Amino acid sequence: MSNSSTTDRIKISVDLANAGSRDELIDDMALPFLDLAEKIEAARLNKADGETWQAIFETNLFLWRFISHFLPHHFGEDVTPETRELLSRISQFMTKVTVALADRDAKDPELLEKIVNLNLNMCDQILAMRGRLSEK
Repeated sequence: MSNSSTTDRIKISVDLANAGSRDELIDDMALPFLDLAEKIEAARLNKADGETWQAIFETNLFLWRFISHFLPHHFGEDVTPETRELLSRISQFMTKVTVALADRDAKDPELLEKIVNLNLNMCDQILAMRGRLSEK
């Protein structure tokens, strides 16, 4: 990777974190969690095939891994050490869930409900950041 590319990425990251775009960035971070919660519930209700489940779980895993690194990096002091640890633990949980459910035809309804609830809660927590950040 060239130095110019790294510099461009850093500049883009700084631009994204500016106050004017923070609200949009927060919305953009929250929406995928809501979308995935809806997709999981729709897949459960419609008895989705294994390929659909695999795509949903892989996307969910990617999202949790991404957010567990992105939030602390781009929102620094606004993300407490406890929150960093929680994000890491949930990301690890999603990894285990993805592996465990990949080979199962029947999906555990209680586990699916936990995943949906974690996603909805994360969506809510991210949106709540907007209020906390605007108070500063």
